[in-house]
Amino acid sequence: MLKERVRVRLFSSSSPEDQLQSVRRSKRQSRSSPAEEEPETPDSESLMLFQRLRSRRNPAHTLIPDCAVTDHCLIGDFSKHHVLPVEKVNHQDLQCVSAQTVASLIRGQFSAVVEDFLVIDCRYPYEYQGGHIKGAVNLYTESQILQAFFQGSSTPQVSPAARRAPGGASVLGTRGSRGATLVPGGVNEGASSLRKLIVFHCEFSSERGPRLCQYLRELDRVVNAQTYPHLLYPELYLLQGGYKRFYSCCPELCEPHGYVPMRHRDFRDQLQRFSRKRRQHRRRRPIRSQQTTSHF
Repeated sequence: MLKERVRVRLFSSSSPEDQLQSVRRSKRQSRSSPAEEEPETPDSESLMLFQRLRSRRNPAHTLIPDCAVTDHCLIGDFSKHHVLPVEKVNHQDLQCVSAQTVASLIRGQFSAVVEDFLVIDCRYPYEYQGGHIKGAVNLYTESQILQAFFQGSSTPQVSPAARRAPGGASVLGTRGSRGATLVPGGVNEGASSLRKLIVFHCEFSSERGPRLCQYLRELDRVVNAQTYPHLLYPELYLLQGGYKRFYSCCPELCEPHGYVPMRHRDFRDQLQRFSRKRRQHRRRRPIRSQQTTSHF
């Protein structure tokens, strides 16, 4: 049986800062809104799912050399190199990882260096319900990204494997040996070298996944503008080839074992509805914040 789609309130805004304020206001106003638009209160497990992904680095002003800002090998706060092998850096400055790398991540083969991770599926609910990567969370709008990572005011669809990974290990909470390996040219951190990372994807990882991945980084920059380059979520990746490629390579790591294309003829009405809402929201959304974002 398909899971019932969680409906999330969409907010109009003129800047990321306004969106943050809009979510705070919604907590007081949403009860008077129609049930179709009303956000749900997250349970403690769902809140923990996103809060545990936050960086533990102490925010502080740091002098960043120009060579670090332009070095795409460094993560968003310039503290170290990306822990996953990157296939390429595309024109949007997104770090792409292969389906095989994500499969290895899920199977625990990076547990010695990765503490927590999460896969964000940016496809529409009917695509997600037709088959998705085990443990993936379905977030397909900008307001869902905002609420999940910075407010926790809605509960996205979370598959059972988000609590348990293959072999019984927790997807959030794969532990490894601790150390303090520093990367030359990066910011001196001195904390645990275990990573917390997020992998975005959509059907082909060509539009929806990259857009929401960039949006999370934009909001993170705005929230931490006073402590640049500190970020709550400094290590982001994009799954190369999207769900289509992952399913062709690793169907055993998908649940259910299926693949529903975005343009499937049985879901034309839903596609039109989601596409219309997305276009309306994008017309209201700012292109960029004023905060410097020369490095993704």
